[in-house]
Amino acid sequence: MIDHYFKPLLIDKDPTNIVQLMNLLERTVKGSRYAKCAIDFALHDLAGKIYHLPVYKMLGGGPDRLLLCWVLSAKSPEDIRREAAGKAAEGYQCFKLKVGTDPKADMNNLKVLRETVGNEAYIRLDGNEAWNPKEALVMIEKFLPYEPEHVEQPVPAWNIEGLKFVRMNSAVPIVADECILTPRDTIRVAREYAADRINIKISRAGGVIPSRKIAAIAQAAGQTPFAGSNLELGLGTMASAHVFATLPEASLATEFVGPLLLKQDILKEPVSYEKGYIVLSDLPGFGVEPDRELIEKYKG
Repeated sequence: MIDHYFKPLLIDKDPTNIVQLMNLLERTVKGSRYAKCAIDFALHDLAGKIYHLPVYKMLGGGPDRLLLCWVLSAKSPEDIRREAAGKAAEGYQCFKLKVGTDPKADMNNLKVLRETVGNEAYIRLDGNEAWNPKEALVMIEKFLPYEPEHVEQPVPAWNIEGLKFVRMNSAVPIVADECILTPRDTIRVAREYAADRINIKISRAGGVIPSRKIAAIAQAAGQTPFAGSNLELGLGTMASAHVFATLPEASLATEFVGPLLLKQDILKEPVSYEKGYIVLSDLPGFGVEPDRELIEKYKG
C-alpha cells in the first residue's frame, strides 16, 4: 500500500503539510489505517526534526512523562501475585486484568490482584467482547466488591445497543474499545450514550490526526478518552505518548507498556521508563531512532 499507492502521492510534497497530505491519502485509499498511521507518524517525526522540536511541543505542549497502567500478562493467580507485586514495588498504581474466559478463574484472579496491590491501586478489567449484555451485568455485579476502575468492551463490538444497555445498568464505568476504530464510530457511541470512557489506540485509528478527532468527540460527549495500546514496539509507543501528552482531557493512566514486554526492541536506545511513568524525550521528532541492523535482522 505504501510503496504502490502512497509513495507516488507524497514524493516532492512539503512534509510539513501533514493535514493536507493525510487528507489526500484518505481520499485516495479507503481503510488501510495501519499503513496510514505509518505515514502519519513519519510525517510528524520529520516535521519535528525540520522545526527542531519534539512532536509533543510541536502539537501544543504538555507533560514530559505520562502515568502508566501495567497490563498483566500472567495467567494464573500465582503468576498474577508475583507480577503485580513486582510492578507495584516499581511504582505502578494502575493494573489491567483480562477477564471473560472463565467466571471462576476471573474471580480468583481479581481477588488475588486486589489483595496484592492493595485498596489504593486502580484495577481495570477488560472483557474483550466476552459476554452478551445480561451476562456482562451478572459478572460486573460479582466484580463490584473489588472496586474495578472500569470494565472495557464487555459485549461484542457490533452490539452498540447492548453496550448502551450495560452502561445504563452498571455501577461501574463502561469503556468502548473494539468498537472505536474511526471518528465516525466515536460519534455513533456518543449519540447512543453507550459508554463512559473511550479507549483510543493510535495505530488502530490511523495515526495522530484521527486520534485527536476521536479524543475531541469523546470529550464533547462527556465520554472520557484515554490512551490504550496495541502493545506497539518502541517507535509506535513513543509516538503515541507524544500525542497523548498534548491531550489534557485524556488524564487517565496510559497503557504504553509494549516495549517492556519485548525481549528486544528495534531502537538504538530504549524507551525511557521511570517509577511507573513513560518519559518523553526532548529531542526533535519523537526522540527515538530505529536501529537499521535490527530491523533487517527481524524482517526476514
